[in-house]
Amino acid sequence: MFQPVGGMDQIAKAFERRVGNSINYEAVVKEIRKLPDGVGIVYTDRSGQRRIRGDYCICTIPLSVLRDIPSDFSPDMKEAIASVAYAVTGKSGLQFNRRFWEEDENIFGGISWTNQDINQIWYPSNDYLSRKGVMLGYYNFGSTAANVGALSPQERVSLAIEQGSKIHPQYKNHFENGLALFWSNIPYSLGGWASYTTDVRTQYYPRLNEPDGNIYLAGEHLSYLTGWMAGAFESARLVTAKINALA
Repeated sequence: MFQPVGGMDQIAKAFERRVGNSINYEAVVKEIRKLPDGVGIVYTDRSGQRRIRGDYCICTIPLSVLRDIPSDFSPDMKEAIASVAYAVTGKSGLQFNRRFWEEDENIFGGISWTNQDINQIWYPSNDYLSRKGVMLGYYNFGSTAANVGALSPQERVSLAIEQGSKIHPQYKNHFENGLALFWSNIPYSLGGWASYTTDVRTQYYPRLNEPDGNIYLAGEHLSYLTGWMAGAFESARLVTAKINALA
C-alpha cells in the first residue's frame, strides 16, 4: 500500500495548508437548524457560544454523533441517521527502542494474526533498520474490542505487551512507550466507522445521500468504502457536484 511520507495525517495537513485560514478549530456543533434563507449552526469554541448561517451546510459529523445533536432534520432523515450502526474496534501503538522484528526476524512490514485479544500485530513499513520503531500492538473488533476497551488505557497497553510477547519475546526488553484507544469512547467518533447491514443499506443509504433542505451529509459513512479516506473523498466529490449543479 502507498502511504504519505510522514503518516496518514499528512493528507489532512495538506488541506490545512491550503484552506487553514477558513477553519475554525475546537468548534463543537450544538444545533443544526433550517432557515428560510439557508442553514444556521450553533456551536461553541473557546470564546463561548456562536451562531453562523450559510446558504448550504455540508455536514461530515459521524452519524453516531449526529443523531444526538438537536436539529431540524425531517423525520425520515432522523430515522435514517439513527439506524446506522458503527463498528466496535480499538487499537494500540507500541514504541520499542530496537526494531527487533527486522533485525532478529527479517520482518519488514505486514501483519501477524493471532487468536488472542490483540487479534493483529502490524509492523511499520517505513524507516527500515532505523534505531527505534512503532508497532501496532493490537487491532481488534466486536465483543473482543469491547472487553479490551473496558480496561483503562494503561491496562490495554499492558495486555498488548503481555500477549504480544508470546509472539515476540523481545517485547518486554525493548518496550518504551505505548498508547491505546477504543473508538466507542472517543466523544466525536463514538465508533470506528459506519457498519451497514444489507437491509439498512437498502432502506436508508439512499435517503442519507439526498439533501434535507439545504443540508447535505458527507463522509466515509456516505459511501461504499466505509472506514477509508477514499470513501470520504468520493462522498465529498458527490456532494460538491450536486451543490455546484445548482449554481
